Amino acid sequence: MLIKLLPLLVSVMVCLNMQAQSADGRYISRMTQDGTLYFINPQKLSKTEGIKNFEYDMTLLSWTDSATVNFTFRSGLMAKPENLAIRSGNNVFRCDAFKPLFIDIKKNKYEIRITSRFPISVLATILDNPDPPIFDFTQDGIHRHAAYSEGAWRKDRKKLNDIYRIYLYSK
Repeated sequence: MLIKLLPLLVSVMVCLNMQAQSADGRYISRMTQDGTLYFINPQKLSKTEGIKNFEYDMTLLSWTDSATVNFTFRSGLMAKPENLAIRSGNNVFRCDAFKPLFIDIKKNKYEIRITSRFPISVLATILDNPDPPIFDFTQDGIHRHAAYSEGAWRKDRKKLNDIYRIYLYSK
């Protein structure tokens, strides 16, 4: 009888483990003189158009109402990104306050890193949406974008929601 129940128990344990996605390892928190800093580790996005190796990281500070979002990607163009926006469902969040951090040459491409700032309410709206966010911009008038796959967003969204709730708790 126990041998017959063993596959069922293993299946249940695997299912429970798949649903419990821990935010541990996805972020680092540090106490500072002003409050708590939450650094959300870089996340590489697999669905890209016109660019390669797109990843973003985020910093939340308990004493502010904004999120700093940094983007790094590789492109065949040495051009600053323009018209930066994050699309989430029917919402489009434009960012006018962004600037380049650096540009470098990596494997015959240009690696570009920019920093931007969004109101924390934008993050809350994105996390409320089950559809994966899309990071949009142009380079020399050419449209570029990067997005999560649906499965990756489903997993990371839970982790990001947990981190966001911890951020709110510390305010």
